[in-house]
Amino acid sequence: MKPSRRWKIGGAVTIVAVLGVAGAITLLYHGRPPPLGLAQAGTRTAASSPRPDDPLTLACRPPAVPNNTGSGVTGLWVIQPGSLAGYRAHEKFAELTSPHEAVARTDRTSGWILVASAGDAIQIETGCIAVDVRTLTSVDELPGLNTGDRDKSARDFLGAGSHPFVVFLPYPASLTVDLASTAVQHVRIRGDLQVRGVTRPAEFGLDARLQHNQLAVAGSTTVAVGDFGVEVPQEVGGFVQVDPGITLEVSLILLKP
Repeated sequence: MKPSRRWKIGGAVTIVAVLGVAGAITLLYHGRPPPLGLAQAGTRTAASSPRPDDPLTLACRPPAVPNNTGSGVTGLWVIQPGSLAGYRAHEKFAELTSPHEAVARTDRTSGWILVASAGDAIQIETGCIAVDVRTLTSVDELPGLNTGDRDKSARDFLGAGSHPFVVFLPYPASLTVDLASTAVQHVRIRGDLQVRGVTRPAEFGLDARLQHNQLAVAGSTTVAVGDFGVEVPQEVGGFVQVDPGITLEVSLILLKP
C-alpha cells in the first residue's frame, strides 16, 4: 500500500474516532439538566392546608401566626405546590471516558419561613424546610444506561427507610434587600442541615424575587456527604465512582396563607 493511501485511511479512522468521542460528549451534556432556577412569576392562590397527619407536614409543623394577611413581607410564608428540590452529583463510569452528572429531583417538599421587616432589612426569625428523599427520581440521561436504576441505591445511601426527610432549619438572620424591587436579589442563608439523622451547619446561596405577593427562591449548597454518614461508591476501578461533594438544589415557591 502506498504511504499516501495509508495516511488517508489512518486520517479517516482518526476523524471517525474524534467524531465518535465528540458525539458521546455531546450526548452527555445534552442529558444533563440545568440547575434549578426561580419559578416563573405569576398570580397564585395559596394551596389548601395539607392533611395534619401527613408525615412530611409533621416534619415541619408550621407555627400559629395571627394576622398573617396583607401584602407586606412580614409574616409566615409557606412552601407551595410546584416547589422542587434535589441533588446533583459527579459520577464516573468505568465504561465511559467522560464524567457524568447525576441529577435527581422531587416535588415532595414542605415547610415555611417566618419573616419580619426592620427598615431596609428583613429578619428571618425561624423556619423549616423538609424534602422527602424517598421520592427522589433521576432526571438526567446517560446513553446505554437507565439512570433510574441508581434511585434505590441513593435512597439506601441516604437511609431513607429510617430517615425519610432531609430538613433545613435556617438561623435567625438580617438580610439587606430592596423590598420595593421585583428584581432578582442574591442572599446567603445559613442554618442546620439534617441528613440521615445527622445535623451539620450549611449555607445556601440563593436568588430571591418578591413579585405578585409571591416569594420565589432558588439556589444550592455543596456538602461533603461523608460528614452526614453517607457513603457513596469511590472504589477505584469499580463500576462507578461518585464524588462525595454533593450539591443540593432547591426552587421554592412561598405564599402567605
